[in-house]
Amino acid sequence: MLQIPHEDAEKIRTLCGPAVLEGVVRRAEETGWTDLSLRRPPWTVPGNSYTGAVLLAVDIAPPPWQLVVKVVPDGAPGREAEALADALAAVPEFSRRHLSGQAFAPLHLADGRSVLFQEIAGGSLRDAVPAGSLGGKDMTGVIEHVVSGLLTEWNGPALRQAVPEPVTVSDFLRRELGTVWTGGGSLHAFGRDLGVFAPSPPWLYSYGKAVPNPYLMVEGTSPALPDPAVRVLRGLGHGDLHLDNVLVPRNEKVPQADAYRLIDLCTFSRDADLARDAATLLLSALVPFVSHEPAPEQRRALLRFIVDPDATHRALIVPEAVARVEAVRAPARAAMQRWRDPWDVQFLLSLAAGSLLFTTYTGIGEAGRTWFASLAAHALGEVLTLTGEGGLKPPEPEPGRDSFGMTGLGKQGRTAYGAADEFEPGQAPRRRRWECDAGVRDDRAVLGFGPNHTVVVVDSEGGVRRWSVTGDPLPGAEGRRSPRLRIGHQALVASLEHSVVVARPRELEIVHFPQGGGTVRSAPIPLPDEHFLVTSGGDVFATHDKRHLLVRDFESGVVIETYPCPSSLAASAVSIDASVIAMARSREVHIHRRGRQPLVRTIANSMPLLRSGFWQALTPAPGCQVAVSPSGGHVGCVSFEEVVVWSTDDGREVYRRRLTDRESREALGAKGMRLLCTETGTLFWLRRGRLSTPTVDGGTQLRQSGMHGDVAISPDGTLIAMLGSEGRLEIWDL
Repeated sequence: MLQIPHEDAEKIRTLCGPAVLEGVVRRAEETGWTDLSLRRPPWTVPGNSYTGAVLLAVDIAPPPWQLVVKVVPDGAPGREAEALADALAAVPEFSRRHLSGQAFAPLHLADGRSVLFQEIAGGSLRDAVPAGSLGGKDMTGVIEHVVSGLLTEWNGPALRQAVPEPVTVSDFLRRELGTVWTGGGSLHAFGRDLGVFAPSPPWLYSYGKAVPNPYLMVEGTSPALPDPAVRVLRGLGHGDLHLDNVLVPRNEKVPQADAYRLIDLCTFSRDADLARDAATLLLSALVPFVSHEPAPEQRRALLRFIVDPDATHRALIVPEAVARVEAVRAPARAAMQRWRDPWDVQFLLSLAAGSLLFTTYTGIGEAGRTWFASLAAHALGEVLTLTGEGGLKPPEPEPGRDSFGMTGLGKQGRTAYGAADEFEPGQAPRRRRWECDAGVRDDRAVLGFGPNHTVVVVDSEGGVRRWSVTGDPLPGAEGRRSPRLRIGHQALVASLEHSVVVARPRELEIVHFPQGGGTVRSAPIPLPDEHFLVTSGGDVFATHDKRHLLVRDFESGVVIETYPCPSSLAASAVSIDASVIAMARSREVHIHRRGRQPLVRTIANSMPLLRSGFWQALTPAPGCQVAVSPSGGHVGCVSFEEVVVWSTDDGREVYRRRLTDRESREALGAKGMRLLCTETGTLFWLRRGRLSTPTVDGGTQLRQSGMHGDVAISPDGTLIAMLGSEGRLEIWDL
């Protein structure tokens, strides 16, 4: 009769339920065990099980033996024992060194669960750890050995006789996703939450690129999306090779990378996508870098480095993440050097399928799931590029907040589908958060907010000074005296990444501040003399030559969208995502709203003391200023005669008043003038160093010490920053 310590029996019953305890007792009777106890001290697994399986280390006798009892939940793959036997027989030499056997036949319980009795990989629980618990060179060394072993040792013999299989992209993706897709399960649930199924757009906007909607690519039925045929290789595959399914023995605490063991082979196949294991290994290795909200420039650079590597990306990525990508890419390409180009396409497809699968893992957080959805889209976009799809071409990307960075893929900003904040004419600074001496005595300095409420000052030589959300200094960059910046506010701070663009006479200069330190400067972008920088935006930026307004990517300056300017353009402004663009003539404001008809609104505008019809006819048309709220919900305009605010949702006028004579006179030749619009439609007007809110009847001059050189509103509309002409920097809550 089997003897189990009472506390161990209760532990098994508590963790796994009475059915598992009864099954273990039944198996003992069949095999002759007389003693079973849980490992002392209790064994805890440092890795993760994405299937929710319960693992217990047990000692049995006779004969004395250490085993791992694994309880696989109902719905998880239930053929692990059979699959393991098949895997062990496939390449015996590889199996002897890198797989672990099944000690006894599995138990299949009435509730659908399975109980497996597994040999301990490497013979020791104490001296073997999951690869996911390692870090640095220990982890990357293991990854390199595993990827090389999979392709050269495990699949090498079969590859010599392999023939590529033709398949469409959609067929490949559906086969890889299997019941996660066809069963309408968790992948569909996540997709519905994001709003990615019809009528969502076939092409989405992400980091300045038009990328295919990955969920519609899986369906393969959208007439707006190509579905090219590719040639892929199949072979032996683990099927679920995340880092915690790789155990690494240690000798004197030193991991033995070449002695790795693969476990949990319930998804083993002899006809697997050959790139799936390497792709899954890479994705799991990147989870720590994307499961939180890392710096935006890191998210973008890491994503692009994976699908279309560029040396300039490296400086923007945490070195450890770069090392993990290279630990997969380098040995895989070395093993597939004779099949390099088709392999690159297959690997991207495997990344796309694996990334969609990872969006179903709730344990990696919403930030991680969203990043993997974005990676799937970018990988498929690169597949379309590499396959030279010549029929259907992607449209010009519609710049806006990243489609994968908000609820509902394809929703291009608040004004596209939702209502703007209620108009509030007198929103004002409420509480000063912090202040400091910016060290800039420069009446041409420009102020802006970067990601995570960082504050940035750009002086008239292009020098950059930066502070954290709490006022701590951050690394900046030196400017250069020649050539000087263009006249006026000719610098702009990015809101999604730590970057700054400055306009010099004949070029745009973009400076990036990687998380790891230092600065990276993109190649200068030629800027014709008649081009000017639009000093609003954030996710993207814009320039114009009074004929066309060009929306540009903040990483490279590449033009991603073009709008015609009205004749005699006097002022322009864009929302931080360029989903709303305002361009004004002397007495008209043209408002472009993505996905909707543009609006044209009239304003009264005449110079003070010259407002009779006779004198107006003899004088040039006066200018004006426009501002767009960060999300694009409101557009405001101040002329020499009146102030007006419109809601861009429905185009209605929410505020209009005539300026006082004093306001009109003070607007004449004001140096360093700036007009800002909050989310609620309040306008802040900087002129002659004084800050006012013209949306309050009669105008309200804000109390301030000294004169202001510039002001800025944070991208989320919650903070306002003010830079004094003597270098005093103040940050206030709005």
